[in-house]
Amino acid sequence: MSLTLLDPPSAEPVSLADARARLRVADASQDDAINHWIQTARARVERDTGRACLAQTWLERRDLWWGEGRLSAFGTRLRLLKPPLIALEAVTIYGMDDTPSEIDPAAFFVDRLSDPGRLVLRPGMSWPQPGRAAAGIEIRFRCGYGDQPADVPAPLREAILQLTVHLAETNGASSVPPGVAELIGPFRPVSL
Repeated sequence: MSLTLLDPPSAEPVSLADARARLRVADASQDDAINHWIQTARARVERDTGRACLAQTWLERRDLWWGEGRLSAFGTRLRLLKPPLIALEAVTIYGMDDTPSEIDPAAFFVDRLSDPGRLVLRPGMSWPQPGRAAAGIEIRFRCGYGDQPADVPAPLREAILQLTVHLAETNGASSVPPGVAELIGPFRPVSL
């Protein structure tokens, strides 16, 4: 299984102006560094929560439907990565001769309301098996809370802002301050 970012977010959940204000920086002399810290903080929050903040498109390549513990309900539901799910764009299966074919969308239901989003087979349907042994299944999906910074939940935006300040004050130290850990805690995946 591999996961590839195809279209990154078009903005950051925290603006340069907000970060400058929190850092008490009045001029543009540190803008490049601040933008870097914002991007690094967002990437860290996304990694630690397993979520996408702003809308982005990903491609998951799989060898088989089974594996990673993501199939449930007797193999009829596949949990997708990177919640929250905005849209499923395509599910492609590759034949033995590497010919791609899209799965008929009528074969499954896209459950965007679950967290994480899922593909749910319709009654009487089964997952089509790929013809090639490696990367025979491709799932292209769009995920995130929305396109605008205000779409991202306030605790995640605050965590990104606090982590940006921490990165600036510690010259990029990788530790996460306790306040940030508390803010992102409710958004972390739960393992049973």
